[in-house]
Amino acid sequence: MSPAGPDTPSPADRPLAGRTVVVTRPREQAASLVEAFEALGADVLLAPTIRIEPRPLDDEVAAVLRELATYQLVVFTSANAVRVFADYLARGVEDGGMPAGPAVAAVGPATAAALEKHGLACHLVPDEYVAEGLLDAFEEQAAPVAGARVLLPCASETRDVLPGTLRERGAVVDVLHIYDTVPAAELAVPAAQVEFADYITFTSASTAKRLAALLEAEGAGRPLAERLAGARLCSIGPITSRALRDLGLPVAVEAREYTAAGLVAAIEEDARSH
Repeated sequence: MSPAGPDTPSPADRPLAGRTVVVTRPREQAASLVEAFEALGADVLLAPTIRIEPRPLDDEVAAVLRELATYQLVVFTSANAVRVFADYLARGVEDGGMPAGPAVAAVGPATAAALEKHGLACHLVPDEYVAEGLLDAFEEQAAPVAGARVLLPCASETRDVLPGTLRERGAVVDVLHIYDTVPAAELAVPAAQVEFADYITFTSASTAKRLAALLEAEGAGRPLAERLAGARLCSIGPITSRALRDLGLPVAVEAREYTAAGLVAAIEEDARSH
C-alpha cells in the first residue's frame, strides 16, 4: 500500500470516521454542523425535525418598528430571531437599521454573530448562553433594568423565564412573537437509519420533542428509549438536555459551550475517548 500523501487526513484528524451522525436542526441552519461532522469523517444524515416560519410584517410588527427608539433594551435569544427581525428592519424602517437609542443584548455568541452579520451592534453577551445567564449578566453589569422598556423578539413558544424575571425586576417587557417553529410532517430519512446511528444531535428542545414524536408515529411497538439505546444522544445545552430527559431519553453528550461549535467539539471529544 502506498503511503498517504501530505494532504491525506490521518485517522487522528477523523475521529468520526465510520460513524453516523444525525442532524435534526432545521435544514436552513444545518450546513455548519453537517460540514463540521463530515470534516471529522462522519457519515451525516440530515433529518430536520422542525422548520422556521417567520411571521409576516403585519400591522403589529410595523407598529413596534416605529417605536423602536423608545426602548432602552432589545434582547435576542436566538439567531433565528435576529435573522427575522433584521429582515423586518430592512423592509420596515427607512434606513434599514436599529435606531441608536436601545442597547442590544444577545443570549450567546452565535446570536451575537448573527447580529454582526446583519450589521447590528451587540452590547451584551452573557458568560452562560441561556436566558438565566443573560439575567445574571444584567446584574453583573448593573444594567438599568428597573423601569426600562424592553423588547424581546422571539419564537412563539419561547420560555417565560426571561420576560417574567425582567418584569419582576421592574422592567416593562414587550414580547413580540416573530416566528414559529413548525414541526416536520415526516422524517427525511428512514426511522431505522436514525435508530442505528452512532450519534443523534439536538440543538433545541423543539428538535428533541419533534424527533421523539416522529419516531413514535412510526409505531414500532417498542419504547423509544429502547429503540435509541444504541445511539449516543447529544445536546447543545441544559435546556435541551432537560427536554430529552423529560422524554425518558438519556443524554450521553452535552456541549460545554452552548453553541453548534461547542456541540461538535463535545462529540469529537467523546468519539476520541470511545
